[in-house]
Amino acid sequence: MDILALVKQYCKNHRNETHARIASLILEENPKVEYSHRHIRRLVSEERKPKASVSQDITPEQACYTYKGEEPIHSLEEALKYFQVDLSKWEVSRYTCNSWEAQTKQGPVTMHQVKMHLDKKKEEIDLTEVIDDLRETLDGFQINRGPGSNTAVLALSDFHIGAKVEAMGNTPVFDVKTVISRLQEVATQVNQKQYEDVYVCLLGDFIESFTGLNHQSTWHELEEKGHGTNVIILAYNIIRRFLTSLDNVAGVYIVSGNHDRVTMKMEGDPYGSVAGLLAFMLQENTPLDIRHNAVLLGVEIDSIYYILTHNHLGVSKGDLGKAFWEHGQQGVYNVMLGGHWHSRKGKRVYTTIDEKQVDQANYRQLAVAPLFTGNFYSESNGWNSSAGYTVIVNNGQGKPNVFEYVLS
Repeated sequence: MDILALVKQYCKNHRNETHARIASLILEENPKVEYSHRHIRRLVSEERKPKASVSQDITPEQACYTYKGEEPIHSLEEALKYFQVDLSKWEVSRYTCNSWEAQTKQGPVTMHQVKMHLDKKKEEIDLTEVIDDLRETLDGFQINRGPGSNTAVLALSDFHIGAKVEAMGNTPVFDVKTVISRLQEVATQVNQKQYEDVYVCLLGDFIESFTGLNHQSTWHELEEKGHGTNVIILAYNIIRRFLTSLDNVAGVYIVSGNHDRVTMKMEGDPYGSVAGLLAFMLQENTPLDIRHNAVLLGVEIDSIYYILTHNHLGVSKGDLGKAFWEHGQQGVYNVMLGGHWHSRKGKRVYTTIDEKQVDQANYRQLAVAPLFTGNFYSESNGWNSSAGYTVIVNNGQGKPNVFEYVLS
C-alpha cells in the first residue's frame, strides 16, 4: 500500500488521535515505511484538511446539487439559499442533510453534507388569463369578406380542449395553447388560398372531459380547472376567435363527439350536450349560419352532399351503402365526413367487373386528422397521429378534390 493510501486509512481508523500520534502509529506498525515522522505528519494534516466540494448536475427536466464542507447548512431552506435555486422553476423531490466531527490540525471541526434533487416545475397555464386574452378579439363579431374564388369545405375534428399532455415517446406536448396555435395556423393557411366561400365542418370532441372522469385516470392529464363550465367557456372563446380569423366564412356545421358529454359515461348523455351548447352560443353571438346535430348532419355545399358525423356511432360503422341511401342525397356525389379515429382514413366502394376494379361509387367516407395528438392511453397502445385538417373543393365535375394538411 502506498503512503497516501496508508495515511488515509489511519486517519479514518483513528479519527480522535492527533496528527503526531497517527504518524507514530504508521511508523510503529509499518516498519517498511521509509518516510520521516515529520513528512508523515504533514501528509496526515493534508488528509484531514476540510475539503469543500460542490457539484451541480442539471438537465432540462431535473437537477441534482451536492455540497460537502464546513459551511453550516442545517435545513432545506438554507440549502436552497446556498445554491440560489429559483423555486418558480424548480421543486424539490428529495433532500438529505447531515453533519459529523472531523479532526484537523487546529482541532475538531463540524463538516456538513447536503444532497438535493429537483424536478422542473410543469408550466401551469392560467385559463382565466387565456380566456380574457381571447375575449379581447370577440367584441363585435364580423365576417371577414375578401376577394376569392371557389368554394371550400374545411373539416376539423377532435380538439380535446382542456387536455394537458406531457411529451412521451412519439406523443408531443399538448395543451390549450397548442390548440390555439394550431387553429391560427389553419386560418392562415386557408386564408392564403383565397376561397370565395368557406364552410366549416366541426366534427366533435371539442373538449377532453366535462367531469374530469371520463376514465379513472382522465384527471391526470387535464389543465388545472380545465373541466366543467370552465372548459365550455374556454372552448367557445377559442372556436369563436378562430372563426373571426377566417376569411369568407359562409356556414358552420357541428356534430357532437363522445367526449362532448356532460356525464362520466356515454349512457348518461349520448347527445354530447357540450357540442349542442357551443352551437347555441355561437348561434346567439355571431351572424353565421350555425347548424348542429348530435348524431348526423346533412348539408349540400357546392353541388356535393356532405354527411357529417363524429364516427363513434353505428351509422358510420355499418353498411355504408345503406347509410348513404338513407341519409344521403341521390343524384349528386355524397361524402361522409367524420373524426374520432385520430387518423386519416378513407373508404371507397368498388365493383369488380372482369377482374378490373372500376370506381362506380358516387359516395365516399373520409376521416379527418385530429388537432389532438394523443395522451398516455394512446401512447401505451401504440396509437400515434399527427395533427391536421382537410379541405374539399368541387373539381368542376361534381366530384370532390380532397386536400389533407399536416400541422406543426
